[in-house]
Amino acid sequence: MGFEQRRQERQALSEHLLAQDWNVFGTLKFVNGRTICRQTAHKLLRSYWNKIDRVIYGKAAERQNMRVPRWCFAHEGSDNENFHIHFVMPSPLQDTEHMCCLLNALWAQHHAQTAPLTKNWIMPVQDRAAVAGYVTHEYWRMGSDTILDELCWDQTLSDTMAQYAHAQQTYRIQRAASPLWLRQAQ
Repeated sequence: MGFEQRRQERQALSEHLLAQDWNVFGTLKFVNGRTICRQTAHKLLRSYWNKIDRVIYGKAAERQNMRVPRWCFAHEGSDNENFHIHFVMPSPLQDTEHMCCLLNALWAQHHAQTAPLTKNWIMPVQDRAAVAGYVTHEYWRMGSDTILDELCWDQTLSDTMAQYAHAQQTYRIQRAASPLWLRQAQ
């Protein structure tokens, strides 16, 4: 595949991302991104996103196939050996900063191989174009392999997310991450 074709595909991907509604950008790392095998990393990531879906939507995540919309991208770092992912998503909570803290706290305590709070970077988006450029910047090298289709979800409408914002959701969030973990994630 030629450079020009990859450039055009990356541009189309960036335009597609910018057409979506998202306001959270994150980086999820592992304790050691150089030694974790891709299969293990993908299992941990699927498990993590399933947990996020269950915290936000409860049993509807399973029964009605409700998922938090997200677009996930694999990156290998400048030396091609530091596997981590970047993602963008709309915050299903009105308090975007609280959602960022929740995402970080749940990742940090998810598994022994997931990175601690200080290694991850999850924050509200300041510049959507810059974020779209950043999450796709390894497309030139990895091609479509940078897009983690099995982790992405873009079918839940924002008005549907609002119907799940109630006391049970608050309870699930409090049970999933203690106030101490959330303060540390901040």
